Amino acid sequence: MKTFLAVVGTVGIALSSQAAALLTETFTYADGDLTNVSAGAWSYHSITGTGYPATALNNVLGQAFINQNDGGSGMGDANRLLSSTFDPATDNTSSIYSSFTVNFIALPFLSGTAVSGSYFAHIRGSAGSEFYARVSASTTGAAAGSFRLGIGNEAGTPVFLAQDLNLNTSYTVVTRLSLATDLATLWVNPTLETDPSVTGADVIGYSGLINSYALRQGTTGTSPNVGAPGDLYLDNLKVATSFDEAIAPIPEPSSLALVGMSAGIAMILRRRK
Repeated sequence: MKTFLAVVGTVGIALSSQAAALLTETFTYADGDLTNVSAGAWSYHSITGTGYPATALNNVLGQAFINQNDGGSGMGDANRLLSSTFDPATDNTSSIYSSFTVNFIALPFLSGTAVSGSYFAHIRGSAGSEFYARVSASTTGAAAGSFRLGIGNEAGTPVFLAQDLNLNTSYTVVTRLSLATDLATLWVNPTLETDPSVTGADVIGYSGLINSYALRQGTTGTSPNVGAPGDLYLDNLKVATSFDEAIAPIPEPSSLALVGMSAGIAMILRRRK
């Protein structure tokens, strides 16, 4: 009985951690347009071109695939709602963290001053184009054949982490948006919040509620508002309110089933007492 209760306690902790997350997404959908195969969990807030595979955000082999638009047939940006909203006008204490794995199969393409538009993932506000903690990719400053990741607080030029990354390699990316400091921070493969990171330098101008997380396809061009971040696979997305929550592994579906079963058995045992 003690052993069983210990198991119940352990999976109960796992369930509590899972419930505390604002969003968990493992992209376990069929291949196709992400907004279709997710049954509406993801929705476009910006799109040009229609129909799979013309749209940018596709689910491929259980991962989100974001391909850069270099004159192709379509481009799309989609978001998924968080379980809670944040009002920057009144909330001066919360921090919103995101984590995901990313694997680039093609280098970022930049033209002119497009680096500030090279973001592919971000926290999203409910009002217009309020995009925070923008994660960008660029070859600027990196060795030949490599690239770097950076962070922008909102719409300004991102600040890049001085760490060269390689194609066809999976990395864990973690971000933090602090509503206390109005700054966004980025880590690559961290284990602690004190690990090396980089913080955005531009000024945030909030509008509306923070209510979703978004994925974005860039495009080539010379405007500061566009830039192609490369071809990449993104998976294991989590949004949370603490660093430890954000980097904790997302339980497999079988683990969640065990949690539910154990919780049910625990309820039966309580009733028998």
